[in-house]
Amino acid sequence: MRFLRRNQYLLCTLAVLAFSCVMVLRQFQVNDAAHVALREDFILLHERGQIQSCQHLYEALIRQLPDLSDRTLVEDLERAALLVDPRNPAPDPDNPVWKYYVSLKRELQTRAEPRLRALEHTEN
Repeated sequence: MRFLRRNQYLLCTLAVLAFSCVMVLRQFQVNDAAHVALREDFILLHERGQIQSCQHLYEALIRQLPDLSDRTLVEDLERAALLVDPRNPAPDPDNPVWKYYVSLKRELQTRAEPRLRALEHTEN
């Protein structure tokens, strides 16, 4: 009992810190799950042919691109590659899944450029 009274402020601070860490991790998981749900809704609406709703979700996904992790971008790219033919020389420019695939690829290339430059500098 004496230990608790002597260290009550320290213990309360540690409890708040632990709670905050748990809440931050939970928020990361919720954000990731929300993005996956948005992506899957986008794909489902595209497959059903609901172009207007699909376009709205496409714009929401594009706005999220700069904030997504590289892992999430790669997962989205792999998922979109299943629905489009990346080797097709004449893709449909009005296809929102194709546009999303190209945007993902461009974002990943943009993020990779600084890492490639750093590798080139270390090799020289």
